Amino acid sequence: MVQVRALSFQTLEDVLKDGAYSNLKINEVLSKNNLSQADKGLYTEIVYGTIKRKLTLNYYLKPFVKTKIKGWVRRLLWMSIYQYVYLDKVPTHAIINEAVDIAKKRGGAQTGNTVNAILRQLTSQALPKIDDIRDKYERASIRYSIPVWIIKHWETHYGFEVAETIAEQMLHPVSQTVRVNTTRITVEDAMTQLEAEGLKVQQDPHIKVCLHVLQGVVVQSTLFKEGLVSIQDKSSMFVSLLMDLKSGDDVLDSCSAPGGKTCHMAEILDGKGHIIAHDIHEHKIQLIQHNIDKLQLKKVVASQHDATKPIEGQFDKILVDAPCSGLGVLRHKPEIKYTMTPEKVEQLVQLQLKILKNVTQNLKPGGQLVYSTCTIEQMENENVIYTFLKAHPDFEFVPFTHPKTNESIKTLQILPQDFNSDGFFMTRIKKKG
Repeated sequence: MVQVRALSFQTLEDVLKDGAYSNLKINEVLSKNNLSQADKGLYTEIVYGTIKRKLTLNYYLKPFVKTKIKGWVRRLLWMSIYQYVYLDKVPTHAIINEAVDIAKKRGGAQTGNTVNAILRQLTSQALPKIDDIRDKYERASIRYSIPVWIIKHWETHYGFEVAETIAEQMLHPVSQTVRVNTTRITVEDAMTQLEAEGLKVQQDPHIKVCLHVLQGVVVQSTLFKEGLVSIQDKSSMFVSLLMDLKSGDDVLDSCSAPGGKTCHMAEILDGKGHIIAHDIHEHKIQLIQHNIDKLQLKKVVASQHDATKPIEGQFDKILVDAPCSGLGVLRHKPEIKYTMTPEKVEQLVQLQLKILKNVTQNLKPGGQLVYSTCTIEQMENENVIYTFLKAHPDFEFVPFTHPKTNESIKTLQILPQDFNSDGFFMTRIKKKG
């Protein structure tokens, strides 16, 4: 147990202090440490839970801190309060004792005494009530641990009630989904084999190759290790389907890392077309190539390229899965909400428009481009595509069918509550020819 909380605290330091990505750091720690299933679950719960609820935890802590404390002590206290408030099965004395132990080892006996005093007082008195906060934005911010500016942006786009639902949904774990590699196995056989290994899976009602993992650890399955299934969120899978790929298509994936959509498109084409996968980061090309090799996909070439810079060649289909704020994937990367700012969003909007302007020069007349993001920030979504179309009258929308309502639409904004999946945006345009 000591090891689990010590590991949890170190991971929180790596993420909240040093800027590591929570999902990558958690995977790294789990792969390097031989923990039991119960300890893996507790570690993941403590890390994700503390990050997701940071603002709420700080609100609970505030009345009990009378003197200045160091940043790491505050983060240790957040971690302890998270366990006390949200984890029913963890005894209070264990939470306090192990927090004190970590504090003593890192800061000495006096720091241990301070942590002990704060936690004993906090666990024996009533915590401040969130309902007592008068301002509705601050109240929602503290309740759902989302910065006020994001709540206000979401209210502008969707109304306050929906904004609150989004914020609340972001606190829940996302349903894990996998994509079946139908170039090598049928969906039915994949389900049979996964269930034979003790997993419980269910086919998605909207996407045939999408399976929901209801029970079991899919990364430990033979099918995952051998590249017969890949982990990918359901919302992300919609993007490759929207590409409307046809046999013989030449395809450019201009911002492809980590390669999930590239590989999905390659599975759809099954060697009857050609895909060039670009990304600005050289080290991410190795990751894309690893996935291509693992899945045994054909006619896919991954190479480093900056999507704002010109390239030669003309393509039937282009995917711009643009760099974005990531505010749709807060269930996977909760720390984003604390580091993103309105200024960064505006910079991303300019980058998105620059990429679109550049890559559309490589689209054949009559060719189609799908623009997608993993955000629910309208500035980066509808505003970007309408701004682009206004400046480029030789392009127009290609309407498509809404996966739930079957109505004809020009843009699709998926909110986390729509499919219990990531927040995603997608639209499709074509070059008039």
